[in-house]
Amino acid sequence: MTKFNLLLIFVVFLIVSGAVFYRFNLNNEKVDMTTSTKSNRTNTIGYLEFSPENQTSAKFKGKSLLFFAATTWCQTCSELDKEILKRINKVPSDLTILKVDYDNDKEMKKQYNITVQHTLVLLDEDGVELDRWVGGGLDNILTRIQKS
Repeated sequence: MTKFNLLLIFVVFLIVSGAVFYRFNLNNEKVDMTTSTKSNRTNTIGYLEFSPENQTSAKFKGKSLLFFAATTWCQTCSELDKEILKRINKVPSDLTILKVDYDNDKEMKKQYNITVQHTLVLLDEDGVELDRWVGGGLDNILTRIQKS
């Protein structure tokens, strides 16, 4: 075998093993992605990008939902996003925070009457709205959840 053939086999092996490893981690929800793209941050426990599937999954597990309407250009949204990721262990286990793309998810904004970024909407496990507010950090979120 030539060096090129060995190199080609090695590269194919790396690609296949990487794909298998990545799929294994996704299936076991052990990947902790902290980037801002929808496709990359769907496995941080308790904090997920909004999708109908993630909403249904949280409701199926009997969890309350907190919608966080965020944008990439909003400084306070970015700060809250980073704070949630840094302190995710403080989020109650019976709560799922779903980050909604304020700029692009028009249907979600209409359904929950969200008119400004950094709006937070708390729903119980049955989908009934418990509280709604604009702004604040994680400590504010935790305080408002305890009161609801």
